[in-house]
Amino acid sequence: MIREEHIPLAELTEDQLEALYVHIDSLTNAPVLRTCLVPGCLRQFDAMATMAGSRIRAEWSGEGWCTLGSGSIFPAGGHICPDHKDLVTDHWPRRLELPSGRWSVACPCGWSPVPQRWHRLVAALWEQHLLTENGALPAAPPVTDPEHRLPLGEHTEESLAELYDRLWDAEADVPELRSLARACSVGYSLTVPALLGAKTALENLRSRITVDSRDWAAGKLDAFLWAVLVGWNCENADPDHVHNDIDCAGDQTLWTIADQHNIPTDQTMQVSQHRWWIANAIRVAQQIEGDYVVTEGK
Repeated sequence: MIREEHIPLAELTEDQLEALYVHIDSLTNAPVLRTCLVPGCLRQFDAMATMAGSRIRAEWSGEGWCTLGSGSIFPAGGHICPDHKDLVTDHWPRRLELPSGRWSVACPCGWSPVPQRWHRLVAALWEQHLLTENGALPAAPPVTDPEHRLPLGEHTEESLAELYDRLWDAEADVPELRSLARACSVGYSLTVPALLGAKTALENLRSRITVDSRDWAAGKLDAFLWAVLVGWNCENADPDHVHNDIDCAGDQTLWTIADQHNIPTDQTMQVSQHRWWIANAIRVAQQIEGDYVVTEGK
């Protein structure tokens, strides 16, 4: 390992000392950058600084970013910047393995590419679809367009095998889709009442805690309950909202409480995740209630 030259104290200058501090900081606080998975987007955020809750350069802030899970067409997952969150959410890609040993994509908008032998190819097709929906690329003609049907004289054994694969995929999809529809119906009828009941219980607990006059930051257990059920940080999702110490709780209160009780960083991050899941479950349940009311009104 090559080491920096050790300058004797008697010869050390202010500039050299400052350079030494800067070099140490660059090694101990090296950013771990993650790039938006939308093709052409160069936005990045510092994953390590975001998880640790430490200071981040403005252009590397993780605020508003979300993650594409490993169940998507990207085996290792991915990250989406705030500018493209709505776009990717509307076209959230789920990888499908077909009976013929090929792969396709289930997109919420109904788009589905021609099945591919290698699953990584569908990722590129989905990216093209995303750029088309975003207006960056012109729309491609459908695969059933007569202009894209080969005459008999131009067919090869390989292209004919492709047609039969598509036929067998479609035939196999019919019973699978029927089974999926039945399973979804049963799953919906079982999970929705449970989710709505859990939402009611959590909201009642939250209301009970917030009207109690005790100091919920004084004890470690009380601080934990408040963090999970209510949340120490401001949860205002308005894009124009700016955190401050006057109008809201800010975005660092959880870390202040954690320091007060000497709670380790990993446990603090875990509590933050617990709070996110509970808040997200309540929001989803509220959406289901809204949809249910609309349906009932019809």
